[in-house]
Amino acid sequence: MSSEDKEAQEDELLALASIYDEDEFKRAESAQGGETRICLELPQNFRIFVSGDSAESLQSSRFEYTVCFLPPLVLNFELPPDYPSTSPPVFTLSGKWLSQAQLSALCKHLDNVWEENRGCVVLFAWMQFLKEETLNYLNISSPYELKMCHQGSGQSRTPLVGTEEDSGGAAGSDEA
Repeated sequence: MSSEDKEAQEDELLALASIYDEDEFKRAESAQGGETRICLELPQNFRIFVSGDSAESLQSSRFEYTVCFLPPLVLNFELPPDYPSTSPPVFTLSGKWLSQAQLSALCKHLDNVWEENRGCVVLFAWMQFLKEETLNYLNISSPYELKMCHQGSGQSRTPLVGTEEDSGGAAGSDEA
């Protein structure tokens, strides 16, 4: 690890810890990394439709709700020794209410942000994009349909050692 990379990593992690509270950003104790929980700001009177995962339950268990928030997106990351000079952060992105296709699209965008800013720290840019632009980027608007499913939703660009996928939850539809 070059001293420039180590210093850039420390500066970035300290800056994130000073910007975000403990509910939003947690630095890993044993590694250069951490976890962010990103709560999206929903428009006023945002409505969701919740439906079951089978044809029989679709008719009987379709509900409409007005919500103020959705479960947070969770970005787990680890900084390789040559970040930011050469390598991007290793990350896993999960969201209980997003589909695999939606999570994959967000991950691809994070990869693109890294490519555009190669050699620079990117975690703050990633967090801001996820918080402020996820809904527009995925063309999510009210009313939004959530389909209940029985599997976890998570996308990983490079597997994190010791990371477990979330289980249970809801995944959004792929319709745009």
